[in-house]
Amino acid sequence: MDIRELKYLYEISQCGSMEQAANRLFITQPSLTKAVKKMESELGFKLFERVGRRNVLTLAGKDVINLSRPVLNAYDYFEENLKSIGSFERATVNYGVIPLYQTPFTSNFIYNFRRKYPHIKINIHELPEETIKQLLITGELDVGMTENMLVSPYIITYSGFEDEVAVAVGEGNEFYDAKQLTFEDLRNSIFNIVTSGHNNYNQIISNCRKAGYEPEVAYQSSQIGLLLEYTVLNKGVCIFNRCMIYDNLVVRPHLKTMRIIPLVPPPQCFCWVSLRKQTNIPQAIQIFADELTDALTEDVAIRVQ
Repeated sequence: MDIRELKYLYEISQCGSMEQAANRLFITQPSLTKAVKKMESELGFKLFERVGRRNVLTLAGKDVINLSRPVLNAYDYFEENLKSIGSFERATVNYGVIPLYQTPFTSNFIYNFRRKYPHIKINIHELPEETIKQLLITGELDVGMTENMLVSPYIITYSGFEDEVAVAVGEGNEFYDAKQLTFEDLRNSIFNIVTSGHNNYNQIISNCRKAGYEPEVAYQSSQIGLLLEYTVLNKGVCIFNRCMIYDNLVVRPHLKTMRIIPLVPPPQCFCWVSLRKQTNIPQAIQIFADELTDALTEDVAIRVQ
C-alpha cells in the first residue's frame, strides 16, 4: 500500500460514502471503488462493509486506519516542510510584544518556532501597546501580542486568552502556607507590582482601595522575573498572571520554593494575538499566528476567542 491508497481509506472512513470521498479526493467513484477492491485483494481481508447506505470500516479496517494515522501525519509534515524550503526562504514575520509579555514563555516559543521553521525569520520588537497597534495598522508589524484587544478596522483579533491573577510569596512570608488569600488579608503586606498603566496595576490598586487601604508598594517593574526576585528579598507579595508566575519559577531554580496562592475573588487578565488585516495573509504569518495560538492554548488553557 502507498500513501495515496492510505489517503483513500482515510477519506472513506471519514465520509462513510464512496461518492463523497471520491468528490473530496477529486477522482471518480468507480476509480475509488476499484482501488479499494485492489487493496482488499492484496491484504486478504475486507476493509469496509455496507451498513444501510454507508461504507463502514470492518474491525480489520479500523486497525489499518489506526496504523496509518502516524504515517499520514508524518507524510503531511514532510510535505509541508518540503514546501517551506523554497517558499519561506525569504519569509519574514515582524512580531511586536509588550514588555510585560517578554517572559520565558515568549523566549521558549521563539526558540522552538525557529527550530521548527528555520526558513522563517522572526524580528521581535518589544514595544508599548499603542505603538504595536499603530505599527500593525501601517504594516510595519505583522503580528502583535498585547494585554488589551486592539480595536481597528485594519487589525484582525486572531485569538484571545484569559488567566487568573494569583499571589506569589517566598519562604518566610506569613502567608506561605495559606490555601487562598483576599485583598483584605494583604492589608499589611509589602507589594511588588507591575508599573502603572497596565491592567494588572489598575486591578491591584482598585481592589486594595475597595478593601479600605493604600498598598505599600516597595518595587515596580514590567519584568515579572525582577518582581519575583524582590518578593523573595523583602518577604513581600507579588500579584500577577498565574501562568506567567509559574513560567518564571520553572526557569529560575532559586525561586522554585515560592508558592502561588489563589486570590479570591480572582482578578482576570487577558492576552490577545492580533494580525495586520490583509486580503491574503502570507503563509509564514499564518503559520506563526497558529503556532503562537497553540502554544498559548497549552500554557494558559482558557481561550476566549
